[in-house]
Amino acid sequence: MPFTLLKGKFVPNAGTPDGDSIRFRANDPIYWLKLKGGKVNINFDNRTVQTRFEAIDAIEKGATKPLSVEAKNSLFSLIDYDENTNQEPPGYVLARMVDPHGRPICFAFSGNVDSKDGSDIILDQAMVRNSVNYKQVAAGYGYPLYYDTLFADLREAFNEALSSAKQSSKGYWPTDATMDGVTVSDASKLPTIAPIWPKLWRRLDEYFNSHQNLGDFLAWLEAKGERVDILPTMERKGLDDIVKVQGNEVSLTESPENLRVVSIAGPIARLFEDPLKITQRLPP
Repeated sequence: MPFTLLKGKFVPNAGTPDGDSIRFRANDPIYWLKLKGGKVNINFDNRTVQTRFEAIDAIEKGATKPLSVEAKNSLFSLIDYDENTNQEPPGYVLARMVDPHGRPICFAFSGNVDSKDGSDIILDQAMVRNSVNYKQVAAGYGYPLYYDTLFADLREAFNEALSSAKQSSKGYWPTDATMDGVTVSDASKLPTIAPIWPKLWRRLDEYFNSHQNLGDFLAWLEAKGERVDILPTMERKGLDDIVKVQGNEVSLTESPENLRVVSIAGPIARLFEDPLKITQRLPP
């Protein structure tokens, strides 16, 4: 399935960018209608959308510093954004689908491209290696977050970048504790722990909104019903099945690059979509 090309500009001064997401203003927003899975959530005051970068996950803004700031700065560098001038750098995205929050799931690229705006593009490994997504992983500031909507050959390319970043001890990897575990006795400890797979960090953050300790974390995860495929064995499990809790310590039992998260994005999500959204056209 091809990706839709949308040309435009990155808008770092809108919203709160981090290491894996930034607002983007399309030259012609009508092409957002080509994406599957739902309606793109557009801020009509500045005509920007919040992107979600395919295949990668950066640590949250509220997580370990200075790594969260370094991840954002790495993204700024990759899109050629100069905070001193505040100019909006040109770029383009390739997207197929919209996530449940109205964010286009995309591969982002800096600069310009000759292809026609709104055209269909077949994305291959060579093109992916030129994306901001791939370069952020290669710089050590992107964890793998592979959904079942990502093609296998593109996942393999990201694993190459990930392996290189780990071997070179870049970014997160010198202090990553995803598999070794972190001690989280209560919510106040989350901003100070070593970097872990951001999806796990977010679940902990959500859990501690209503809990005082890790005692019920696995049961809480099980109740959420999130599913993952273990790629080496192609076995489907609950997210709770690959999380280990011992007292105040939590860790993953499977490496993030071996996980494929089950998603309702794409055709399945359209079953829940308001039919009027499919035909709704964007204002000029």
